[in-house]
Amino acid sequence: MCLKWKVLLATCLLLNLQCRVSAMEPVLIVHGGAGVVSEDRTPGKLRGVTLAARVGYQVLMANGTALEAVEQAVRSMEADRYFNAGYGSVLNVDGDVEMDASIMDGSTRATGSLSGLRDLLHPISLARDIMLHSGHNFLIGDGLRAFALDRGFRFLDPPGQLVTQYAKDSLEAWKASDQSFNSSEGGTVGAVAIDAYGNIAAATSTGGVTGKRLGRVGDTPIIGSGTYADNALGGVSLTGDGDIIMKVCLAFDVLRTAQLTGRDVQPVADELLDAMSASLGGTAGLVAVDGAGNVAVAHNSLHMSWAYQRGDTVAYGASKDDFNILPANEDPFVPLL
Repeated sequence: MCLKWKVLLATCLLLNLQCRVSAMEPVLIVHGGAGVVSEDRTPGKLRGVTLAARVGYQVLMANGTALEAVEQAVRSMEADRYFNAGYGSVLNVDGDVEMDASIMDGSTRATGSLSGLRDLLHPISLARDIMLHSGHNFLIGDGLRAFALDRGFRFLDPPGQLVTQYAKDSLEAWKASDQSFNSSEGGTVGAVAIDAYGNIAAATSTGGVTGKRLGRVGDTPIIGSGTYADNALGGVSLTGDGDIIMKVCLAFDVLRTAQLTGRDVQPVADELLDAMSASLGGTAGLVAVDGAGNVAVAHNSLHMSWAYQRGDTVAYGASKDDFNILPANEDPFVPLL
């Protein structure tokens, strides 16, 4: 009888511990890129980020991990022509798509990054496979392609199927202009989540910038610049002028500064974005979640589409002071053809 009581007591203690550990309210937040977005493109961006937030949140509600949730949220946007990631990625100077992506697990600080990827619809899933199965953090070039094939990923054949007419038109406009990268609408996508057990993950995916040189790498695949997640600090995904963001390691800097100063992520992010722009130029934006599940949305670009779901409500916006909230089962956006 004594042994039975000990087993029963141990079981109760374990259940009590699991309840305490799983007390965190899950949340998932996404962004659809910082830049200047035309009025006719804004509804497509907002519809895409609210859908991605719902997709990722459903993973959390099905007892999925934060890592699984951010992957699925980003996959949703990689398949959406309104974003600069996967299908719809911008074109390099030769008219080709070259994509970068990264993902990070805040519970282990495991990472997976890739750069220069072509003809694969979902770079973020390959980045996750790099994290879990490659034995490395970052793959490029022929080795990246060989690893993808070995893991069963299928490249689009014939090549070039990720190229949209909008991306072609943007490249032609860029070639006819002063060839400034800063005039684009952005479109890099990212997601950050915290699950019921307090684990955090972040993921970012992009086609880069219109007219970029072959082989150009931005901030997106660089851990600490475009993506960072650590259960002790929080998680963040960046978008914007990547060649500038990487100079200040902005993703890590925001979270670390908030920790060291004991301040919330939101005001720290606002200040560091402005400090970066003041000293180096350019603009950027980010979404973040701290260890307590608080969300932050910050950008000093004219626009950045974003959305998050917590409980049965979804919040979303596109410009600096834009904040909208609606029931998660309601879709205010007319389907776009």
